[in-house]
Amino acid sequence: MPAYAVYAASKHGNMYSSLGDTWNFTNVPWEIGADFTAPTCAACHASLLVAGAGDRQEVVAARSHQMNDRLAWRIFGLVYAHPHPLSPDTTMIRNKAGLPLPTELTGEPAALHLIDAREQKERTAKMKKICSGCHGGNWVDGHFARFEETIRTTNEMTLTATKILLAAREKGVARGLAQNDSIFNEPIEKMWVEEWLFFANSTRFASAMAGADYGVFANGRWYLSKNIRGMQEWLDLALQQKEETRK
Repeated sequence: MPAYAVYAASKHGNMYSSLGDTWNFTNVPWEIGADFTAPTCAACHASLLVAGAGDRQEVVAARSHQMNDRLAWRIFGLVYAHPHPLSPDTTMIRNKAGLPLPTELTGEPAALHLIDAREQKERTAKMKKICSGCHGGNWVDGHFARFEETIRTTNEMTLTATKILLAAREKGVARGLAQNDSIFNEPIEKMWVEEWLFFANSTRFASAMAGADYGVFANGRWYLSKNIRGMQEWLDLALQQKEETRK
């Protein structure tokens, strides 16, 4: 998971590297701008945060031990970014095809098992309030608009890769579940996994954590595009070889 690498490359991570030894990590509650001046993992996801002091102190975020309380999207690990599961017991999740996945292979969410749009909006509002402790409203809104766009584009590119893989199976140059075979053992399948597990996920993390450079160069957008081209070339060559063996 690239979370630390993205954080280290971001402006927030640079501030932590240069100023973190001056921050007060023991105060409860944690006062924004006084105890720390850039977010950490805990600040964004778990800590009790306040703004101001004394009678004017305002609770910005309640303490939580559920790390996705402030997260609308589950962006790591699976084929497509999707709303967070309703239950921490994800073993009950099945898509329409009966697979233990929170989306269909074409990206549609298994909505019965995931939080709805209203809950997503509430969770985003919680995170935006934390961001607003240091940033103006325009910056915060712009950041989340870019993040939502990143989710859309990475899901679209993953779908493009999925369609190439499905075409390879339909045309008989790759095998999958329908042939009682592994879905991870052929070159085009491994490229498909790289598309979402490494490249799409890295791009999403970089967008979520304001680590833009990482999202382009380190397993990011460049590789998303390059890998799709590689999958298509593999399919074209496999079909050409199949045709030649028929002659």
